[in-house]
Amino acid sequence: MRITKSRALGRTLSIDFTVAVIVSLAATFCLSSAAHAQRGAITLPRNLADLSSNARQIIQGRVVSATVEPDPRYNHLQTLVLTLAVDDVLKGQAPTTFTFREFLWDIRDISDRAGYHLGDEVLLFLNNPTPLGLVTPVGLQQGRFRVVKGADGRDYAINGNQNSGLFDNVVGSGALNAAKLSSKSRATVQSFQRGPIPLTAFKESVHLLVQGSGAVR
Repeated sequence: MRITKSRALGRTLSIDFTVAVIVSLAATFCLSSAAHAQRGAITLPRNLADLSSNARQIIQGRVVSATVEPDPRYNHLQTLVLTLAVDDVLKGQAPTTFTFREFLWDIRDISDRAGYHLGDEVLLFLNNPTPLGLVTPVGLQQGRFRVVKGADGRDYAINGNQNSGLFDNVVGSGALNAAKLSSKSRATVQSFQRGPIPLTAFKESVHLLVQGSGAVR
């Protein structure tokens, strides 16, 4: 029995170590390619339908803490522990205070905490946790939106790609039924190209996309 438990533990440690090595090598590759890709890593372009369907959770909240620290088990992996005061959950579930650990793909993210600042309002499309318990936004900075005030006093959402390609083929593919949007949001979506988007139109679109995917809110 002792031998069996020992072997099982050995297999578990081996799997964990293999995963850690793969993550570390991926990070090294992405860092070397940073000049040729978006900050963080090379990722496929994701439109809003992709972000919504691939996210396990879609959460809006205020940053109450952001701490860079090594992973508890593999301290050669740098991570960010982020805590949000949750304002809204558009997909999945989350407590009113939500904390997760994000792997830092880019060395620049260590010095500026991946662009998270205390008091910032963010809207995040989050992947399922990895085997190491790490969580990243879908498409990295494509799935991480800041909520900012415009000159008109309204709230806007914008990601690290300046929302480029956000609505590409979303309506044309039938993923989003624009007829179900309010008239103002529909006009915004149909004419949108890039840059900040009114938060109301953005969230209306996400709600419809999540409902269309059959996901439980």
